[in-house]
Amino acid sequence: MPTFKYYEVVATIDGEDEVLFGSYDRDDCLYEAESEKSNYFRKEEGYSRIRMRRRLVSEAPDPEVYPHL
Repeated sequence: MPTFKYYEVVATIDGEDEVLFGSYDRDDCLYEAESEKSNYFRKEEGYSRIRMRRRLVSEAPDPEVYPHL
């Protein structure tokens, strides 16, 4: 079974990890991660440790959404 890289922007709130954004495109996720790190309201809401992670998924990216992948 083929696997595909899927990237997520994750933050910790109340001791739990929460996914804030996800994409098959690493550059999209890098942009969102940097945006979230500088988002004052996220910090005010209690979010911390905003970071990006990658996981492998079996579902292929939608060619209409990700024509370049």
